[in-house]
Amino acid sequence: MKFTFSVYAVLFFVTICTRAQVSYGIFGGIQQTDAHVKIPGGPAIPAASGYGFHAGSMLKVGFDKNVYFSPGLLYSLKGVTIHFNNILQDSVTSSKLQIHYIEIPLLLRFDTRANGNGFFFLFGPSASVAITGKESSTYLNNSKKDRPMRFANTAYGRFEMNLVAKAGYYFKNNVLLAGGYSYGLGSIINDDGYARIVPRMITLSVGYFFRKK
Repeated sequence: MKFTFSVYAVLFFVTICTRAQVSYGIFGGIQQTDAHVKIPGGPAIPAASGYGFHAGSMLKVGFDKNVYFSPGLLYSLKGVTIHFNNILQDSVTSSKLQIHYIEIPLLLRFDTRANGNGFFFLFGPSASVAITGKESSTYLNNSKKDRPMRFANTAYGRFEMNLVAKAGYYFKNNVLLAGGYSYGLGSIINDDGYARIVPRMITLSVGYFFRKK
């Protein structure tokens, strides 16, 4: 169902872009990922923030005064370390997750000035698909094991939905700087008997718009 949503979302903004004034650009930056981790019916589990980066492209499609549709397509690396401390009785003291995503944000943008220069704000959903990932586990005997993340109905899920809010400044030379917050709308674990891992992320991005058509 999430995959179907992503396909229809892409078709939707492609249709809009063919009928409206469009500007486009590229952006990239760094991000800090945290997570709310909890055992169903049990205690919360501490997690340590991890760092990653993102890079991609974006559109700015005007459909009202100072209001725009701003979809994007980007690569995103997210990481977090979960301190299980053998809570699951499997000898695992911590697990470091590093996940590579393709992300499609579908955001509404409001510019404080009609010409685009000045502050702007973005808000909306974002759909992500995990390409691959690595899980590095540490055990009670201090041994370590790295393995590829397994994506299945009883393991990690490939699809992730987030709610995104951003604020930034658009300079006259077509350069922009933005900071954002992303909140996961569900667990990245499909197994209901395992810990629920809901990601949260802070981003800092710089971008550049090329032209209008």
